[in-house]
Amino acid sequence: MKNLLTLCAIALFAVASTAQDAAPLQEKGTWYLGTADATQVFKLFSDEGMTVDPFIGYAVADNIGVTLALSQNSDTAPGAEPDSEVTSSAFEVRLGGAYFFGDNYYGQAQIISGSADDGLGTDTSVNDYSGFGVGVGKWIDVKDWWYVSPQLNYTTYSQDPFSGSAVELRIQFGAKF
Repeated sequence: MKNLLTLCAIALFAVASTAQDAAPLQEKGTWYLGTADATQVFKLFSDEGMTVDPFIGYAVADNIGVTLALSQNSDTAPGAEPDSEVTSSAFEVRLGGAYFFGDNYYGQAQIISGSADDGLGTDTSVNDYSGFGVGVGKWIDVKDWWYVSPQLNYTTYSQDPFSGSAVELRIQFGAKF
């Protein structure tokens, strides 16, 4: 019985001495820079062009971050007239927040505001839109301060007189410091 009590006391002491608060997944004060969709990099030299989609983030508290993302793209296509071209473009701003949990998973939400121009130069060529998005992702530290983060997002928007929604798989790539 004495051995059993001694064993229990040692086990309890070992558990108590190693019980500490878990380190935060993303520490307060951390900055993040990157691209919101690394798959666009593969389109750099293609005929269809690529979307420039940078973002910046900041951890305002342990495991809680805020982000600001910009998106701009344009596409030039042959016009209706011979030797003419039509360039359509879009610009978007996204403000969001993320909460990290578990094994570096995170949930995020964002509000979206943007403008799209079909390039035709008519009264209805430029359309402003707004919306929101939610998503989940996994933060993966690659090396030192580099990271990659696959995520699944749902976005919905409203643009007079249209509205729509989309589900997308994105891969973020960037640096934290």
